[in-house]
Order: sequence, then structure tokens, then C-alpha cells
Amino acid sequence: MNKHTPEITPDEKADLLDQAEQLAKTWAAIGQECDAENRFPTETVEPYKQSAVIAMAVPKRYGGLGADIHTASQVARVLAKGDPSIALAYNMHQAMVGIFRNTPALDEDVRAWIMTAVARERKILCGPFSEARAGLSGLADTVAVPDGDGWRITGKKNWSTLVLGSDLIALNATVTDPDGSLPDDFREHAKREAVFIIPNDSPNLTVDHTWDTMGMRATGSHTLVLDGTPATREMYGGNFRQGLIGEAEWAAMGFGGVYLGLADKAYEEAREILKAKHLGATMSGQDTDVKQVGYVQYALGRMRTQIEIASRVIDATGQIAVDGRYEEWEAAERKPRWDTVKVVTTETAMSVTDEAFRLVGGSSYRRGHVLERLYRDARAGYLHSFTTNQLYDYFGRYELGLVG
Repeated sequence: MNKHTPEITPDEKADLLDQAEQLAKTWAAIGQECDAENRFPTETVEPYKQSAVIAMAVPKRYGGLGADIHTASQVARVLAKGDPSIALAYNMHQAMVGIFRNTPALDEDVRAWIMTAVARERKILCGPFSEARAGLSGLADTVAVPDGDGWRITGKKNWSTLVLGSDLIALNATVTDPDGSLPDDFREHAKREAVFIIPNDSPNLTVDHTWDTMGMRATGSHTLVLDGTPATREMYGGNFRQGLIGEAEWAAMGFGGVYLGLADKAYEEAREILKAKHLGATMSGQDTDVKQVGYVQYALGRMRTQIEIASRVIDATGQIAVDGRYEEWEAAERKPRWDTVKVVTTETAMSVTDEAFRLVGGSSYRRGHVLERLYRDARAGYLHSFTTNQLYDYFGRYELGLVG
């Protein structure tokens, strides 16, 4: 038994995946519209809350299904085949549930409150931790100033994915001295960086609608603005760097499922177009059947192989989690090992959408074509932490004995 041992039964898992398929169908129907209008589809919130998906990763003792991290990634893959941008938004919720269910930094009373809120009250979580200065890697400039028995939080959070559909917001802020000053030493700064879980309807909390991007436009990842937002002791979630970051596999595997589902969708769309496409009379003959062209066959086979490799990486990593073999990894190498899943799947999504673009041709370049949208969405993948470059850099330094 370990923290990733599944509680979910085979029958429960089959029903869960079936419910995910139903959600995916409705998301597929509105994905293009949400992309064109650059909006998060608030109409998806209630159906998501009423599905088994919302509490799949919550342990059974709190009323959830106790799904393991591999099952969660499979659900994310199914949802992304409906619409990857909407799936990425709700992946934020699942990542936060998984992190909070396992992190040792969390007080048990707070954990029970969060898990029960999700399973029994159908609350949705989001977790904006990035800031404009240095993203997730930078120590929080958002501050929590002591105020009586609690704090007042002030700052801005970029990339606040799912903020328009959430009930609870988890964020990081640096606890200051009583006079509001921060420590000069960055190590002390890191020690004071804490997690807070606050209601979305808290006072002095607003959303600045800044999200206007190339892709993943339906995630609604706007900027969260806090201006003296109150937080009580019950909303304190422990140290950020040793708490949430220590459970990074839930983000990595979720991202992996989403981007692999994106690659599935792009591949299947391209394949069906190519199977039906005829060029008519050309210099090569009276009627050129595209699927008979050798390089088309080769490229499609290459795309399928890339997806198969990425799928096996997710499956193998999920089994490593269930078996508890990650405990053999040194602490300093755990995050990059988990994030290998994210790198493999996001790079696969970019490669597959690129190849689909080339094979289908100029029609896919038009705004509104499904491959044009998937091509843009896939490019967000390498920006999630660890970015591909960050992973390569960290692993290189680790192997050279420069970290750890």
C-alpha cells in the first residue's frame, strides 16, 4: 500500500470513463465556439459537478471514488478528445484534489474540509500559483500580512485557470512580518511561502480578464487580483515548496492525459480527412487518391507510433505510481522523473499536430478548422512547469552532481 494505491473498483472505473465520454461529447460540440469567442464555458460547470468525474480522486473515506493517478490521466485523455482546452481547465481541479489528498504539509482537518467540500458539496478547486515576474519558479511576491488570528492577502496571480468555474481557490503567498516587510534572504523567503485555500466569493478578490492567447483559449486563465483578501487559520495549507511541489506528479500525469488526448484527436481528424480525400485529375493521373500516396502512409504511421510511445510512457508511469516504485527515486530527481510524462506527451502533441497540418494541407490553415485549433492548443504544452527546456537543464545538472 502507498499513497497511489487505487481504491476504485473495475466497475466504478468503467462507469467513470463512460461518464467522461458523455462530458467529452458535449465539450466537442462547443469547443470551436469557445475558442472563437475566447471564453470559458460556464455552462459546463453544473454537468461536471453532477458527474462522478469531479470527485474521482477523492479518497472513499471522504465520499469520493479513490481513483489512482493513472485512472485520472485516462479520464483526462478521454475528456481532451472532446475538447482539449476545456479539459485542460478542469485538469486544474483534478491536480489540486490529487495534491491535497496526499501532501503531508496539510493539516488533517484542512484536508478533510477540502476533500469533503469536493465530494459532498461538489465544490470545484483551482490553483493559481504563477506570477508575472518569474512564473511558478519565482518565490511569491503575493504577500499574506498577519491580521489578528489570520492574514490579509495582496497580490496578483497569472494563469488562473478555471477561476471562472471554481468555488475554492488555492494560492501561494509569502507570510510577512507584522509590519508587512519581507525577509531579505531568499531562503527565509522560501520558508515563509505558504498555501492558502480561500472561497472564490471572498471580499477584495476580483478577476482581471487578461486571457487572450494563441491557444487553449477556453481555459479562462485570467489574472486573479487580491487586495487585502482575508484568510483565516482554517484556510492555511502549510508550506508551498515542500507541500504542493512535493506532489507534482498529479500535475504531470494530468497534463500528460490532456495532451495525449489532444494528439489522439488531431490524429483521428487527419486520418479521416486523408482516407476520404481525392485530388481529382493531376499530372500523376486521372484521379489521385491521397491515401495511396507513399509519404502519406509513412507519415500517418509515424504519427500513430508517436502516440503509442507516449501512451506507453503514461501507462508505465502510472504503474510505477501504483507499485510505489517512485519511492526508490532520490528526492531531488522525483519532479523531473514525473515531469518526463508531461514532456513526452506535450512534445508528441506538437509533433502530431504539425504532421497533420502538413498532410491535410492548406485547408487546415484556415481559421475554424479543427486542426488549426489543435495546432495552436498543442503549443501551450511546453510552457507548463517543468518546461521541456527546464527539464533537460535540471536533469543535466542532476547527473553532473550540481543539484541534489
